[in-house]
Amino acid sequence: MPENKISIEKIVDSYYQKIYKLSLFYLKDKQESEEITQEIFLKVIKKLSTFKGQANIYTWIYRIASNTLINYQKRKKLVRFLSLDNISIKDEYLNNLSKLDPAIHLEINECKNIQIEQLEKAINLLSNREKKAFYLFYYDNLKQKKIAQIMKTSKSAVESLIHKAKKKIKKNIKIFQ
Repeated sequence: MPENKISIEKIVDSYYQKIYKLSLFYLKDKQESEEITQEIFLKVIKKLSTFKGQANIYTWIYRIASNTLINYQKRKKLVRFLSLDNISIKDEYLNNLSKLDPAIHLEINECKNIQIEQLEKAINLLSNREKKAFYLFYYDNLKQKKIAQIMKTSKSAVESLIHKAKKKIKKNIKIFQ
């Protein structure tokens, strides 16, 4: 077991900066990049036993990192799309204020938590087919063609389900306000 721990430490030492730079490239935010990089390495450590050595270790880690970053950005974009206040200048102003005053930081986090709860409630009101298509597209990052295969339907039906789901979610979030 200690050999695994040494190899994990070596992996983190060898690739942490590269993955952090990749995260920074995607997210353009140091704090978010640090957090997501840590999340990526937790996934790497958790999945290390599944690494078969068929590819270069960095290629394997990079794949985990890029998939994690893409999924993170999709969720973030979706929350922004469905957000109550979609004004980036206001968000930037609040972020700057939150750095100065911890109370404002807590208030902003509470607002984000409320938005996430509203999103979850709205998703729960979708039909099972809409929910499944929506989840596979936004959370599993699957292409519509693949979703159609999984759901045994056409690509246009999947497009329609995703469109209806987004429309219903947006409508239901307004109801919860």
